[in-house]
Amino acid sequence: MNENIEKAQSENSSMSSEPSSSHDWRTKRRLQAWELKEKGWSQRQIAAELDVSEGAVSQWFKRAKSHGVNALMPKSGRRNRQALSLNQLQRLADCIEFGASAFGFDDNSWTRDRFCWLIENKFNIKIEEEDIADFDED
Repeated sequence: MNENIEKAQSENSSMSSEPSSSHDWRTKRRLQAWELKEKGWSQRQIAAELDVSEGAVSQWFKRAKSHGVNALMPKSGRRNRQALSLNQLQRLADCIEFGASAFGFDDNSWTRDRFCWLIENKFNIKIEEEDIADFDED
């Protein structure tokens, strides 16, 4: 098995070397796609072999390229996600102080969706809403 895949699986303490939950067949398929890519297969060949769309294969590889092979694992197994540096956190805090309306939103409130937008547009880091901790608006 590819060493990047083995590393991703070993970093996930809840997974053995073989997927076991009801959703793990999807993980196994994504990891198999990555192995085939490493062997030089085209996305079209991989999609046909795994009986998935070329778009799905493209999205998996885009995610792996942006966030590493860990991004192919179930969300509970992902580690080493890209985080903001201290400098970026300070810049983010400064942006938040200006309020959401300073960035073209209709009102001044910050939502998870707006935080995602701000982080992606200011720092070129794509995150999902569930990656943002709960916060109080006070």
